Amino acid sequence: MTGVEVSKMLAQQDLELMSKYKKDIKSVGKALRLHPALIAAIISKQSRAGGTLDCKGYGKLDSVCFGLMQIHKDYHELKGTAFSREHIDQGSTCLIHLIKDMKNRKPDWSEEMQLKGALVGYMTGLERVPLDQPDHLDSETRTKDFSNDIIARAQFFEQKGYKL
Repeated sequence: MTGVEVSKMLAQQDLELMSKYKKDIKSVGKALRLHPALIAAIISKQSRAGGTLDCKGYGKLDSVCFGLMQIHKDYHELKGTAFSREHIDQGSTCLIHLIKDMKNRKPDWSEEMQLKGALVGYMTGLERVPLDQPDHLDSETRTKDFSNDIIARAQFFEQKGYKL
């Protein structure tokens, strides 16, 4: 099984849980002009649509990251509850800022590469994105394929109605 196939299989497994948040994901996506499938993909990857969160909304394996989108409590003032629209808005807004930052830092990169750089920044912090190695953007992520995984999951969620 390829990495893309695994990503889509995991997204499929998250689809039922994700349906609880579909309305909020689409609403936030519309308000922020960020593709809902991308938001759903991050939620799927980061918290398995909430399935890997403890009773307080923190990651069972990462007690410093909060909510569906796993926002790091040491770097951000947390907004909303773990499963709220406000939380989804906060995580999505963070990603938008990272995308804008990548566009400013690397205007010569394609939009896809800028997005991948922003996704790596979402996971590791922008200072750890290897800007001088665009072919190895995921080298600093734990799974070594974070951005590609997110994009594959987003393609799956788009086919399941997570559209603007």
